[in-house]
Amino acid sequence: MRLDRKLLLIAPTIVLVLVVAGIVYAAVQLHVLAGVSDTEKEREAFIASVERGDKTLEPRQSISLLRIGLDVETKRTAAIIASRDLLIELATIGLISCVVLAVGVRGVPRTHWPRFGDASRAGSAGGAG
Repeated sequence: MRLDRKLLLIAPTIVLVLVVAGIVYAAVQLHVLAGVSDTEKEREAFIASVERGDKTLEPRQSISLLRIGLDVETKRTAAIIASRDLLIELATIGLISCVVLAVGVRGVPRTHWPRFGDASRAGSAGGAG
């Protein structure tokens, strides 16, 4: 069964649009991940107040804070790895789509190609006369 030439052009184009949407999604997720650092000054101020003795922490609270910090770091690392993997997969899919598009474009008969050379000659002859 022979694939329709239009399908060879339309399907990869749709896939490329979805790849671009995936890249935008990954960028937004990385922006959200980086946005967590916006509260860094508040956290630094809290730790400084504990160091100065303005605020006190019980050992149980300290251990809880350490566990939360480790959990956050683990989740952040997993999110960065997932974003990296997503971008690699999207790049691979995009490359495959470009190859299929190139094959599809090469499969279009030359009779359907625009004739830029003829149009430029006709335009220059019309403008000279």
